[in-house]
Amino acid sequence: MKNEIIGFDLRLTEKMKERDMKQADLCRLTGLSTSMVSHYCAGQRVPTLFVAVKIARALNTTVEYLVYGESMYENQFSAYSIAENEIPYSPAKSQAEHSNQSLIFLFRSLNQDGQAKVLSYIKDLISTGKYDN
Repeated sequence: MKNEIIGFDLRLTEKMKERDMKQADLCRLTGLSTSMVSHYCAGQRVPTLFVAVKIARALNTTVEYLVYGESMYENQFSAYSIAENEIPYSPAKSQAEHSNQSLIFLFRSLNQDGQAKVLSYIKDLISTGKYDN
């Protein structure tokens, strides 16, 4: 199957190079086979959404960036340091780390208005001081 997402392979290999990551490293972090990672890097296959999320987490980037070349929510994430502090995918994560990633994934699945509401609500909760950690 030819890569129908133009540039996914280029952005994937670019992010791997930025992080001095080899295909074997990506396989180890994601649990993907070497042949599948090789197909994605060569543009011969397109990953499913589930696999793209694993890859994005391992590369500390977003699926939007890998697919489109930009992240439409980048400013919102960087303002709250969510994406920058996200721990790359690993099968050996604690339950708390998986919960954090689930929240981030759910947040990213909201449209821009939904994300703005969530961020506004979080700011309100923090401003009360009642829910501080």
